[in-house]
Amino acid sequence: MRILYTPAGDTDPIRDFRDGAILHIIRHYAPDKVVIFLSAEMVAKEENNHCYSKAIKNLVPTCEINFISTKIVNAHKMEELLPLAEEFLKIRRANIQAEILLNLSSGTPQMKSIMSFLATDFDNVRAIQVDSPRRQSNRSNFANQDNDDIDFIIESNEDNLEKAPNRCSEPPLKLLRRYSLRHQMLSLIENYDYASALKMYQQNKALFDEGVGKLLCHVVNREMLKTEDAFKCLKQTGKISLSATKNREVQELNEFFMIMELRQKKKQLPEFIVKITPFLYYLTKFYFVNKIGVNLDTIGDVVKNKTVKISCAKLSRNHPGLMQALERKYWNFRDGTDLAFSNLLIMLEAMPKCNQELLSLLKELRVVEEKQRNYIAHTIVSVTEDELMNIEPKLNSAQILEKLRKAFNLVMDGEQYFKKNIYDELNYHIKKTLEDFKL
Repeated sequence: MRILYTPAGDTDPIRDFRDGAILHIIRHYAPDKVVIFLSAEMVAKEENNHCYSKAIKNLVPTCEINFISTKIVNAHKMEELLPLAEEFLKIRRANIQAEILLNLSSGTPQMKSIMSFLATDFDNVRAIQVDSPRRQSNRSNFANQDNDDIDFIIESNEDNLEKAPNRCSEPPLKLLRRYSLRHQMLSLIENYDYASALKMYQQNKALFDEGVGKLLCHVVNREMLKTEDAFKCLKQTGKISLSATKNREVQELNEFFMIMELRQKKKQLPEFIVKITPFLYYLTKFYFVNKIGVNLDTIGDVVKNKTVKISCAKLSRNHPGLMQALERKYWNFRDGTDLAFSNLLIMLEAMPKCNQELLSLLKELRVVEEKQRNYIAHTIVSVTEDELMNIEPKLNSAQILEKLRKAFNLVMDGEQYFKKNIYDELNYHIKKTLEDFKL
């Protein structure tokens, strides 16, 4: 179904023996129904000689006509024209599957502006403008008066002639829509809200280069640590280096740390704090194995889910000093205890080869893990920076992140990894790609 929604103006239905905009759109687009919004002046005009209904019925006898009669006197004041938009929304809700035509050429300049905004903001809408017969302002042309013989005017309409030109056109209002959407997407990207930006792109693919979609698909999956899916979204790109290393373990730690940075930047404090424990465990384990040189098989058993169960027998046989350190801390250390950041830290402290700057940082972060993470894990309300500063060791999220970054850099010394957050680099390329689009 096709519906024409339009305000009526004083150039309608016929001016200077040629179609006004309403009639011309009906002539060339053949809507099934016309809904005409009338100001108080136009209500009087229709009531006087039925000019709108007669002209339309003469052209398309089967066309359904509905009038929205109002008492609006100051049709040049934007604040009085809210009903023009409200009635459009009612039509749209009642005719979800219909294509709606919007007339941009009838009514006051303020009415035309509102119709343009409506055409820009909604899908399944076609905006149509109608040039005057002389392709210039229509205001100086002869205007039909309310007491004119409407039947004579209809019969004298030159647009009824077979070779009369089609003066309708559809302006590229997508430019305005794209401009608005682009700014919304830029704001989302600045705030690392990639999922919302991707959804906006998917709803408006025709307005943007497909590279935008590929990059957003990549970054959404990457943020979710779905690395394989992320790289499938971008099979080829000459713009950026997406991976800093082929070492899978280094890459996983690097990716995890960058996600923690995003959580801190977005002030998602519970998610940021809670992730400290797994990050410190895997980071310290990497250091323990790859930098200190301890083989996990010499301290315990790796079970199917990759959890390491400490074996007192293996540890005593292969690393007696580490076993003694654990027993001093826990008195009666239990066989089969899971390897964790806490007991890794105790063992590192007993190793002369351990970097002392790193060890000091890890000890500070252990307090954060014990105190702040414990507080977060046992609350159901939002957590603020002020609340973090009231918990030992009284560090805000930025200070915690800085200590994590220093520890990460010390552990990764000599490795290839992203020194800066890849998401800021991705943001730059997404923004650049948003400059390209198609009509």
